[in-house]
Amino acid sequence: MMEEPRLHRVQRSTNFVDRRSSREADLLVMRVLLTSSAGLGHVYPMIPLARALSSAGHDVLYATPLKGRAAVEAAGVAWAVTGDPGSTPADVLREFPDVAALPVTDRTPVISAKLFGALIAPAMLEALEPIAVGFDPDLVVADALAFAGPIVAARLGVPCVAKGFGPALEGPRIARGADEVAALWRARGLEPRPYGGLYDTLYLDIYPPALDHRPGPHVRAVQPMRQDAYNGDSAGELSLPAGEGPLIYFTMGTVFGDAEAMRVTLDGLIGLGHRVLATVGAGVDPATLGPYPANVRVERFVPQTAVLPHCAVVVSHGGSGTTLAAAALGLPQLCLPQGADQFLNGAAVARAGCGLSLRPDETSAGTIAAAAARLLHEPAFAAAAAKVAGSIAAMPGPAEIVAVLERIARQPRR
Repeated sequence: MMEEPRLHRVQRSTNFVDRRSSREADLLVMRVLLTSSAGLGHVYPMIPLARALSSAGHDVLYATPLKGRAAVEAAGVAWAVTGDPGSTPADVLREFPDVAALPVTDRTPVISAKLFGALIAPAMLEALEPIAVGFDPDLVVADALAFAGPIVAARLGVPCVAKGFGPALEGPRIARGADEVAALWRARGLEPRPYGGLYDTLYLDIYPPALDHRPGPHVRAVQPMRQDAYNGDSAGELSLPAGEGPLIYFTMGTVFGDAEAMRVTLDGLIGLGHRVLATVGAGVDPATLGPYPANVRVERFVPQTAVLPHCAVVVSHGGSGTTLAAAALGLPQLCLPQGADQFLNGAAVARAGCGLSLRPDETSAGTIAAAAARLLHEPAFAAAAAKVAGSIAAMPGPAEIVAVLERIARQPRR
């Protein structure tokens, strides 16, 4: 038996209780606390599961820093604020300048550990603890880099399930982050858990088998789950570039927006003579990338779920949301990874034969044009992409995962 958590909590006769009327006594309802950082690459992947839980009649509360509020509430999910003012990789480089001297591929796991472990976790944990006490969850579902989630779950004596937002991250990367938060466990009278406690119960793996990137031995138990595409419920007409022929969609996501890199990529794609729709994010003015011909359209943002069905090829930074959404539709991809988990995605896409990946030192207008032309004209890429799409379609969706979470929540509290 574990020691009673030092956090005060409401005592119940059972850990998974009927909160419905007597007319619905056969329907059990659990409280699920979801948590992640505020980045859209972490919030959006959680929304389909949050909605599935709510649709099944469960009480759901999603706790993120303030910058995640709009996205959560727009999805119709109850939201609570945790700490962190919105830390980014740039903050890591300012706080820990020695990291910038590392080669880019070595820098990525260090930035990840510092960002999510040293900067985000302490601020989130301070605010998450009273939220958890007030909500009194039966289960915590934490983003795979939300190190505060397992700590709160441990103090309350409830299980914590980790949910992937992309490829399963390497054991050494998660272990680095766990080292950064070890003091937070000890300050609460808890022994730090291996890998921050993220894999003590279950890992929801959204990566399709056909991309052949399996979790390492540090992940104890794995449940595959299809990542249903979500990037907001935006409505309205989609304006596509003028002309006929194939459409190439180009994006660098919401974090890695570099005007010069985008200009180089656009130069390469424009040279192919096909239609191009590009999104640059909030940090880049589309006008600075012009002029461009009528068959090219540059916007700050368009909903990917709206544009992808019109595309022949996707060119991106290799962010997990874009990579998996394109893969689900069987679209060949060119990945231009910059950081985070993007190198893992790029490698997986190339390994599966459904696309190509260029490192930053391989990228030029010429190499991008050549790679995109291959994706358009060599049928093997489309055939491999169709295989990946089939693999994703066969995975259990969020609604099916609800029953798995119910079984976990029914287990006796520790």
